[in-house]
Amino acid sequence: MKKFEYKIENFKTHGAVKLVLTPEHEKKMNELGQQGWELVSMNSILNGRNIIAVFKREKVD
Repeated sequence: MKKFEYKIENFKTHGAVKLVLTPEHEKKMNELGQQGWELVSMNSILNGRNIIAVFKREKVD
């Protein structure tokens, strides 16, 4: 059976009205992708200024 590990990242957004991710956020997500992490979920939290991103990758024994 496959096993997975998970990583949670908190991205502070920019923008006065809309949530805006920056090129730095994209760079971080690409770095995680290079390490084998796959983005499985993104949600804004109550204050609307942060986005929580959940990544997973297969765990290698």
